[in-house]
Amino acid sequence: MGMPIAFALGTTAAIAIMLDPAVDPAIIGVIPFGGANNYLLAAAVLFMVTGELMNEGDIASRLINFASSLVGHIRGGLAHVNIVTSLFFAGISGTATADAAAIGSVMIPQMEKRGFAVNFAAAVTATSATLSIIVPPSLNLILYAYVSGTSVARLFTAGIVPGLLVASGLIAAAYGVSVKEDYPVEHKFSWRRVADTGKSALLPLTIPVLVLWGLLGGVFTATEAGGIAAVVALVLAAGVYRNVSVRQLVSVLRLAGQRTAMLIFIVSTSSLLGWYLTRQRIPQDIAEGILNVSDNYWIVLILLNLFFLFAGTVIHGTPAILMLVPIFIPLVEQLGIDPVHFGLIVTLNLGIGQQTPPVASVVLITCAVANISISQILKPLSYFLGVMLLCLIIVNLFPGLSLWLPNLLAPEF
Repeated sequence: MGMPIAFALGTTAAIAIMLDPAVDPAIIGVIPFGGANNYLLAAAVLFMVTGELMNEGDIASRLINFASSLVGHIRGGLAHVNIVTSLFFAGISGTATADAAAIGSVMIPQMEKRGFAVNFAAAVTATSATLSIIVPPSLNLILYAYVSGTSVARLFTAGIVPGLLVASGLIAAAYGVSVKEDYPVEHKFSWRRVADTGKSALLPLTIPVLVLWGLLGGVFTATEAGGIAAVVALVLAAGVYRNVSVRQLVSVLRLAGQRTAMLIFIVSTSSLLGWYLTRQRIPQDIAEGILNVSDNYWIVLILLNLFFLFAGTVIHGTPAILMLVPIFIPLVEQLGIDPVHFGLIVTLNLGIGQQTPPVASVVLITCAVANISISQILKPLSYFLGVMLLCLIIVNLFPGLSLWLPNLLAPEF
């Protein structure tokens, strides 16, 4: 019907409350403000500003050159450069759409000029952009921390190994296709090139390192980390590289303000719906219903994966996390699933689901950049989605992949 998700959530909750004689309708004006009044949400806003500043500051080209020096010598060089650049950019932007727009606008035309099929280039860009929802400072992980009460520091460190796993899988898939299609190598490997391009990319890459160091060292909170990241991004884009004018800065802040308003609106209305569902014991009833089907750990985990995978195909990541995670947290706790591990499972499932219609927001962006239809991207996209599903299975089977790093670096959080 085209109704914005925030209106759909709020309308549903308001109607249910007004039809329930046991609930005072005045609560409709109270709960949304309490839901949005959370200090952690400012972190999401500030990391969005950071991503936009880095995008406007032409940081992508520096990351691309550095990535090229590392993997450009492999068969299908530009495909691997695309993936590695997305991994770097993920550590700065935190959103898949920003990654797809920034990297896709540069890499897709370059790959097409070098003889890559444009639908393959778009598929590489779309799937590698998903790394931004796994690797810190992922917006989805921040929102998961908000609704589940989980430590942001532990979630951020938990996303590193699965992110590297997915990136490695995508590179392997791209290599297989490149060998088959005889896509070109960019250049011979050179340590001098690595050093030269590394110097150019060093300052932007300090942002994720600074964020993790501050969080793990207890130097600052997640919100303060977002503020520091935004300030560093502003200094780099406007002061060091001088690629952002006052007019562009105003545009960045305006765009960030619009996205912030949308995010807070969704948070407010989803908190109202969540309050009513909790009051009606819906989460507990769902948990009991699933456990009536089976109380086997693995069967329940499979059901949860299938549910969030399907949810990702029809709901965007932000409302999906805000609406659905609170419902399943009681079940997760009852089964003894680590909430940090579950957070990675949720974000991976949603990321894969959002690569398929009808939502497919990242795919739509890359198709627009590549000037192709969704039907043209589906075949090469399926190769990479298969790899991502395999990585999802591995993360499910081996919780230690998600947990060993936070247990090592952030045991006290």
